[in-house]
Amino acid sequence: MISIGIDIGGTFVKFIAINQNGKILKNTKIPTNIKLTAQGFIKEISSVVKEWQKDFKGDNFVIGMGVAGDTDNTKGILHFAPNIPWHNFKIVDMLEKETGNTCYACNDANVAAWGIHEYEFKKKYKNLMVITLGTGVGCGLIVDGKLYQGFSGSAGEFGHIKVDYSKSALKCACGHKGCLEAYIGTKGLKKQMEKAVKLAPKSVLAKLLKEKEFAIKLLSDAAKAGDKNALKIWHNFGYCLAVALSDAVLLLNPEAIILAGGVAQGSKYFTSAMREVFDKQVIKRPFKDIKILVSKQKDIGALGAALYALSKQNEK
Repeated sequence: MISIGIDIGGTFVKFIAINQNGKILKNTKIPTNIKLTAQGFIKEISSVVKEWQKDFKGDNFVIGMGVAGDTDNTKGILHFAPNIPWHNFKIVDMLEKETGNTCYACNDANVAAWGIHEYEFKKKYKNLMVITLGTGVGCGLIVDGKLYQGFSGSAGEFGHIKVDYSKSALKCACGHKGCLEAYIGTKGLKKQMEKAVKLAPKSVLAKLLKEKEFAIKLLSDAAKAGDKNALKIWHNFGYCLAVALSDAVLLLNPEAIILAGGVAQGSKYFTSAMREVFDKQVIKRPFKDIKILVSKQKDIGALGAALYALSKQNEK
């Protein structure tokens, strides 16, 4: 049995193939082409799957998908996605027809959480929150060792928790104002970096953005060089993230918070701000021993999707 995991994000679609034992056999990624129709997009990702089917000729296949949006994990329907234009379409049915394989789908943060729990941390923590930091901001929940997806599969829309109710609150891609994602998603970070460059055109950050194509890594590079504006952006990032997390920690009392995704690689510059917020909480116990960790597993969303598909197939 070969399981193909597909992580559909706002910027890239990542693919991983694993065997029954979880060994990674193949991986790749393509840009998320939001200009295509839903049908055109499915055909595009199906073409990758079909090529891999040729490579592993004679094997049986199952497909798992993690989608950056509100995805019904029982009916296989993508209802809404802030950074992807295809809404209310039967993503599982369409991919099954194109590839001829059984498919499973759920939110991308959920499959990332499953991959981190099963593969990276080997079920060490039974209660954890996985926060995915990238174009969007998501959350996957492991409760008592099981993936918690809620009544309709919509649990964990952490990026759309409101952190700003003022009239000047930033507008999020989902259409609301004041969402966490508007402040710490990559689009929000890019705006903050551009604003900082205008205020300090001779700064290290300004020089890096002028010389290189935009990437969040540049914010980390500038912070490493001691750029005050970069350090301030990261501090504000950690503060906003921790303010939102504080309510979730009081509600769920997890053992660990795992940070995943590209933006999480800048964690050394913002986790201290998170700890500052946690240390100021009046109710101390839920925050006292909670671990803040960073996933080191590359492409954990796609890997988690592949592992999720295997687990669903094994339930049959």
